Amino acid sequence: MRIDEPQFLGARLDGAVAFTDSEGQSFLLRQVFGKPLILLLSYYGCDGTCPTMNRELAKVLAKVDRFSLGTDYRVLTVSFDKRDSSRTAAEFLRQTGGIPEQWHAGWRHAVLAGDDVEAFVASVGFRFFWSDAAKAFLHPNVLVFVTPEGRVARYIYGTRMDATTIEMALTEADWERIANSTAVFDIVTGACFSYNYEEGRYQLNYSLLAGVGSLILGLALMGLGAWGYRRRMGRLHE
Repeated sequence: MRIDEPQFLGARLDGAVAFTDSEGQSFLLRQVFGKPLILLLSYYGCDGTCPTMNRELAKVLAKVDRFSLGTDYRVLTVSFDKRDSSRTAAEFLRQTGGIPEQWHAGWRHAVLAGDDVEAFVASVGFRFFWSDAAKAFLHPNVLVFVTPEGRVARYIYGTRMDATTIEMALTEADWERIANSTAVFDIVTGACFSYNYEEGRYQLNYSLLAGVGSLILGLALMGLGAWGYRRRMGRLHE
């Protein structure tokens, strides 16, 4: 069930895909572009991991201090179950405890307006199937981070969800447009940390730090040598 990430990272999503949200409003995917987007694929008849993922995401986003939902980034929960509708989306939202009023403009729960569910989820490498034994869909629990231009930037699995990881993934999705006042800090942060696929978390970019350290040491030694040489030559002239 794990996504083949190297195949889909950088893939551009079709902005013409149509949705209907929990309030019955229609919109196109391109209308939620322009800012980094967190895409969460769920199904609204689920009584297990899907509501848990949505609740946990809400808890984690409440701890994200550097970026503001709706202003700096958006979230889109989409059902991959063709039986879902705007009504079941609204009921799912109610059962999961809803979201704060100030988040309504930035987080939408929606269903696909057409019959292209498989095509849409396949565009991000997401696979699912119905289990008669479990009487449920089996699928990965994953957050898909999308750039403002609509390209897949990062996958973060549900068990690794925390505020720091979310902030790093949002920064990685867009260094220049998110929180412009701290763009320099974001660029430095993005360069100093890299994503470890095996451990599913961000860690210090040790090779880069070692290279920068070596460069600084080399420049310092060159400067010290030049200072020593000039001092020696000055004594000779005396």
